[in-house]
Amino acid sequence: MKRGELAKRTGCNIETVRFYEKIGLLPNPPRAANGHRVYDDQLERRLIFIMRGRGLGFSVEEVRGLLNLV
Repeated sequence: MKRGELAKRTGCNIETVRFYEKIGLLPNPPRAANGHRVYDDQLERRLIFIMRGRGLGFSVEEVRGLLNLV
């Protein structure tokens, strides 16, 4: 799926998805032959985890720490 679809499916703002990629919470997804980023179910679950953590009041660095534990 493309970034816009990922954002829509998770309820996350597309700019937030870009921000999480920029700071390394979401790894850079592979690109299709046409150059578009391709997000899979694993990245979708990771984004949902990040959003839940942030929604519970965890800081970005605390969420990063939790992701490193997994």
